[in-house]
Amino acid sequence: MLALMLSWGGMPIASLALVPPPETTLSPDLADFPLVKAYDLGMASLTQRGTDVDTMPLALTGAIALPPGNSPIPWVVVLHGRHAGCHFQPEATSQWPCEPEPRFDLGFAYLAQALAEAGYGVLIPNLNAAFSETYGATADTRSEFADQRSGQIIDAHLTRLALAHRGDDSGFGISLTGRVDLARLAMVGHSMGGGAAALSAIQRLNGDSAAALQSRIVSGLGPIAALVLVSPTRSYPIAQRPDTYQLPDVPTAVIAGGCDRDIFDFSSLYYVETARQQPRATPVVGVLLPGANHNYFNAAVAEDDYYRQPNNGPLCNPQRSRDRLSRVAQETFLSQYTQAFLRTIWSSPAESDLAEIGMAPSRAAPKELFGQSVVSALVSPSAQRYTVFEAENAPETILTAGLKATFYEALTDCQQPSRPYPHFPTLLTLGWEAATESLQVPLEGVNVSDFSSLELRLAPDPAWSVPQGQPVLAVVLRDRQGGAARVEILSTVPALRQFEADPSHGNTAPLYPSALRISLGQFAGVDLAALTSVELVFDQVPQGKLHLASIEFVGRSNFRF
Repeated sequence: MLALMLSWGGMPIASLALVPPPETTLSPDLADFPLVKAYDLGMASLTQRGTDVDTMPLALTGAIALPPGNSPIPWVVVLHGRHAGCHFQPEATSQWPCEPEPRFDLGFAYLAQALAEAGYGVLIPNLNAAFSETYGATADTRSEFADQRSGQIIDAHLTRLALAHRGDDSGFGISLTGRVDLARLAMVGHSMGGGAAALSAIQRLNGDSAAALQSRIVSGLGPIAALVLVSPTRSYPIAQRPDTYQLPDVPTAVIAGGCDRDIFDFSSLYYVETARQQPRATPVVGVLLPGANHNYFNAAVAEDDYYRQPNNGPLCNPQRSRDRLSRVAQETFLSQYTQAFLRTIWSSPAESDLAEIGMAPSRAAPKELFGQSVVSALVSPSAQRYTVFEAENAPETILTAGLKATFYEALTDCQQPSRPYPHFPTLLTLGWEAATESLQVPLEGVNVSDFSSLELRLAPDPAWSVPQGQPVLAVVLRDRQGGAARVEILSTVPALRQFEADPSHGNTAPLYPSALRISLGQFAGVDLAALTSVELVFDQVPQGKLHLASIEFVGRSNFRF
């Protein structure tokens, strides 16, 4: 854990030339959110490595929300992202301290109010100092310094929250004595705040003894129990630093927008891909909101990022798109989803609870969540899935009768019109030009009778016009006794949804494989205890093209968080 030197006596700070914040900054009115209060905990100093500037001063400011009552409650730390202001001006000279400082923490007052009304305490630290391109940070090193600084800022605020729980006058301006359940901490992070949340949660998962762990918990430095990451990033290119897109083994939701022009390569969803390669005891769900943009999740950021390139007019233009979401719609979705997610992971969830947040392996992948169209990818815990095909490690025994099959490796640019962003995961592209082709994955008498669903992760090629209102392919299971069962897949399933493309800007519609889950109860007449193959049969339409990432059996009845 990075060291933190605190000074509450008012550290002298050199006078700096100040510049006004950009016009794209809004100032939410806390009068609209009666449970949310701004606070100032005084001055602190961050320690730094890799520069001659060893320390950086900052005021520990933020916002807090507390529901009525007297008992300990779980807490949620909400982390905002890096946005332009006097502290961070990519095209000019940044300043720190700066005045007036944009308060992006207050842009999540709406979320804090909703969570407090649901019974959670909420802390929103001001992270501007972490992202400031000052005190040694340059355009080349700012992401590294953000990693160093953000963890210290988070720890400082939570340490003070722990003191307040014990009755100390810590500067929050409200009584917090006995109100903090420090063993139940969750984080919600947006943009670089999402990357900071994931990194902080990883750093807090130390292999301590029971006594040492308890000491960290009571000090506010204990583990994070759950994550909701909204367009998360640590601002490193995937191909150069794929190691930075790691998740801790805690229940995690990753939410991304199809009209996000800050993270146009969908790199936020690479967090979901890395989770698939980990041995995990907890699930991860990736949720793609086709019409969501980057900035509308934070009410303090005015700019609509649609006009950044690359463009996708039919999907993202607010005047043309059926899918494009308003700021209110994005805020409402995040508030509702986060409440349901936390309620589920801090309970003994029923199947319907898991389905509400897209985490039910025994249910079909959702078309909608909280009234919004979505596509999703679920990473079940390791004990909950049995992988029979993964494009990244495809078996040599796979049979592609009559199909044109091509592998596209992750993090490489295939230079194909049918391979737009993102460049992950590894995909097997299957093309057919007659309704007689099939893909067969041989098995050796595999027993999957304890599982609930067969899950394929796939996506239609953007250049292929999927026939609507009819079956597109069939999935066949065969057993050792010669039995077979067939399920036909309609074009209406979410995994076969096609994003609209803008031909004037090339084929920019995103291609990301999402989940197609089929209940094993639909495969009547086949012995699930002795399967010999899984087949994809393309005998429904005369031609087509699909991208396949994986085939798994998922969902065991005895799983609990």
